[in-house]
Amino acid sequence: MLTESFVDLESGRTRESAMFDELLASVRARVNRYLNSGDAEDVCHPAGLRDAQALLVVAGELPGGRFARGGRTPLVDAQHAAALLYYARHLAGSTGDDESDLSRAEPLLRPVSDRVPELTEQLRALAEVPAQPVRLSPQRVAVFTFAGSPLHEVDAVIAVTRHAVRAAVDDGTDPLPLRMNLAEAQELRYRRTGEVADLTDAIDTARAVLAETPPDDSRYTNRLTTLGGYLQLRFAGAGNSADLAASIVTLEQALSAAPADHEDRPMYLSNLGRARLTRYAHVSQDLADLDAAFELIRSAVSATPVGDPGLGGRLHALHQTHRLRYARTGDPTYLEAALVAAYQAVEATPPEHGERPERILDVGATHLDRYERTGDKQDAAVAIDIARQVKRVAPRDHPLHAAARELLERARR
Repeated sequence: MLTESFVDLESGRTRESAMFDELLASVRARVNRYLNSGDAEDVCHPAGLRDAQALLVVAGELPGGRFARGGRTPLVDAQHAAALLYYARHLAGSTGDDESDLSRAEPLLRPVSDRVPELTEQLRALAEVPAQPVRLSPQRVAVFTFAGSPLHEVDAVIAVTRHAVRAAVDDGTDPLPLRMNLAEAQELRYRRTGEVADLTDAIDTARAVLAETPPDDSRYTNRLTTLGGYLQLRFAGAGNSADLAASIVTLEQALSAAPADHEDRPMYLSNLGRARLTRYAHVSQDLADLDAAFELIRSAVSATPVGDPGLGGRLHALHQTHRLRYARTGDPTYLEAALVAAYQAVEATPPEHGERPERILDVGATHLDRYERTGDKQDAAVAIDIARQVKRVAPRDHPLHAAARELLERARR
């Protein structure tokens, strides 16, 4: 199911209708790509099946009349798109599923046949695809530029990157950088859908690339770091502590493999420190994890020059570490250090950065911690003022709005 990033506050559309529009566009685009390229891998990939199933679920939850388009309800549009995808999968020879794609398509085709005049021609066109040669469209794209793009655009990036990998294999050039681009695109898809299976695709791709990368390759450490980040992200999404443990091992390997003067060493230190901090907070409660996280993140901050884009995030992590050490020990020196780091993190974060409001709220929460320790009303006043500011700017359905409200209620108590 798609994530909350699909909410369109400015137009006033509901989250469900925005989800429906994006899923519908994604399923239709996948069918059209198959018609244009004959690429069976694209249409048979499990991601398309997940999208079609999610589309039918969302369409069934929408009020049909309110969103009717030219006499066709969302459910009819969803059934039509899903049926074409299932039929295309059937023609392309999709396997590995207990329920055949044709048996999925047939009950959806029956109710839409009278409402979609072009259906017969569409089915005929799909039936002709397997007899035609595959027409690849390999492209090298900057995957990161598609962060936040609609799902059908992310899927198009995945498709052309797959094509580029095939072309590289055919002409004898190194396909590994392109396969890492594919992993990055699959991770973008996860951030768009919230489906752990999409992230698993990225992890599997990155692992395969890493297995073929020699340790003395200059890209080896960055590929380790990328895989470690994906594993940590899957832990956050699925809660399997084995993913977090594997992430820590991978990030330790990256740090060990990087020379002391490596330009990305602060990032490696910070990534490993955050992973150890996550394990302390959510799995182990082992002081060794917390102490290790503190040393790693402090070293990362010390090694990061002023003006580096990563400094704000590393100071934010240092603030979290100090605050957890205070909660663990009650030592007020950790609380003071946490407040200093919180202010520094905000100062190092550009005004347009998406995480700046969260870091500002951390300043307020830490002032409130100090008020609860010392009774200094000035700390409470600062916390209340910050909570009010963040609550005003955060959308009502955003987690930050709820966090600001909770901080405000806690301060008032």
